[in-house]
Amino acid sequence: MESQKLAIIVLGKPNSGKSTTWYSLFGRTIRTGWKRLDIDGEEIEGFVKNSSFEEMGQEISMDVFVRNASFEEYGDEVETYFNDGLPNVVFCSVQYIEKGVRTIEWFKNQGYFLYIQWLNPGYRLQIEYDDFLRMQERFEAYGRFQKVSGKESGVERVRDIRTFLASWVRNNYWQTSVNDLREVTVA
Repeated sequence: MESQKLAIIVLGKPNSGKSTTWYSLFGRTIRTGWKRLDIDGEEIEGFVKNSSFEEMGQEISMDVFVRNASFEEYGDEVETYFNDGLPNVVFCSVQYIEKGVRTIEWFKNQGYFLYIQWLNPGYRLQIEYDDFLRMQERFEAYGRFQKVSGKESGVERVRDIRTFLASWVRNNYWQTSVNDLREVTVA
């Protein structure tokens, strides 16, 4: 299933390591909001555009939305954030609760390719828990669903996100060449 829109979702219970994943991916504290993701055609270097970064080189630009705190934590509704159009890429934390199912359903219904990392067990949880909400069954057909440990440092799961993002950009934004891409460096 190919899509021109991508939702990278880190799923888990409270204190499972969702925010830590984003901090590790971006190399700094990242706040919720609209950012610019610029992919350099030669080096395939992805980064979230911030006031502290400057444009460089040849780029493919796309709108990106980062949601560090989950919609569920704050009682927000996902559809209220995108009245002015949908971003091409969303990085989003989602709580493992029933309302989290509705958040992911919304992205699915908007045509997003779903890349979901389920942190189970989470950083603060001692044991794994069953998928009683049937998240994998509901969403694996709409993208990629993987269960990873939130207890680890996050290096492997962040590497997986970067590698997947490089592949997705190559498949959705470049027609030819750049076939040997394996990883995006997010700075």
